[in-house]
Amino acid sequence: MQLRSLALAAAIVALAPTLHAAPVSRDAVIDETLARIKADYVFPDRFDAIEQNVRRHQNAGDYAGAADEQAFATLLTRHLQEVTHDKHMSLQHQANAQAMRPAAFVSTPAQRDKERRENYGLRKVEVLPGNVGYLDVIEFHDNGQLCGETIAAAMGFLANTDALIIDLRNNRGGGEAMQLLASYLLDGSMDLMELRMRGRGTEHMFTQAYVPGRRYLDKPVYVLTSNRTFSAGEAFAYALQSLKRATLVGATTRGGGNPNELVAVANDYLLSVPIGESVSPVTGKSWDGVGVPPDVAADEKQALAVAHRQALQALREASKDEAQRASIGKALAALDKA
Repeated sequence: MQLRSLALAAAIVALAPTLHAAPVSRDAVIDETLARIKADYVFPDRFDAIEQNVRRHQNAGDYAGAADEQAFATLLTRHLQEVTHDKHMSLQHQANAQAMRPAAFVSTPAQRDKERRENYGLRKVEVLPGNVGYLDVIEFHDNGQLCGETIAAAMGFLANTDALIIDLRNNRGGGEAMQLLASYLLDGSMDLMELRMRGRGTEHMFTQAYVPGRRYLDKPVYVLTSNRTFSAGEAFAYALQSLKRATLVGATTRGGGNPNELVAVANDYLLSVPIGESVSPVTGKSWDGVGVPPDVAADEKQALAVAHRQALQALREASKDEAQRASIGKALAALDKA
């Protein structure tokens, strides 16, 4: 199972329609949705409560009264999540979903071009005053060659900094690149997460034993989080926090931790069904439904400045080089004036 299943893959809405089959009734969509949840949802003991809630709204005519098909899908999603509190369970209207193949969800030309234009999720790389690196990651894309090259280039640029800040405040989740970036911060192959899959046992997410270029070891790392940080972004933050490799600064994350699959329903809908549970091998716990709490709570707009200041203070305390201490002091003074 790919880590991409930790996120809903929002770019699927850009897929082009092909031949269109006749639409089915909303009642049929509800029936098929519930059948797929019953068959695949990681927590089968919750199904009865899910079905009772949905049928209650169905019998009241709530779905028939929805303005359009997307409004219907949004309403049904809300009622599913009322019971499960699982942010990876959702339904969205998508024309000709049934005509797509699973591979199309992750490898269409449109999706690949979108990934390229987003620079494979890396929005900004720079060196802040005091020789502190900064990396802004808005999504963890698949660990393909181009994605891997982009991450390797970014980490190569940051290799000579003395501390690193990774900004996940706008990270919407994604794919296997989470493991690749974590591999630069940890030595050797380490178990980041257990995926306890319904009917398939336990799978493991390991860091890579080899990465191109130099690893970023034995230097302070800070991860910025917000209440928008989601899915694979949360997995990255939780894994590094539990392994005591990073200090989290900001706000508690959104709380979506269960790996999911996207399946076509009734030709024109895509259902996201959580089929597993993410559990830290260190803590034995998951962040699903509760989020990942920061080590240092901060307003999200101030989180970068807070982390930058903490990094500078830690570097100044550890340094015996007077020139470096003086440079850090200037950087701290500039932060105080900002």
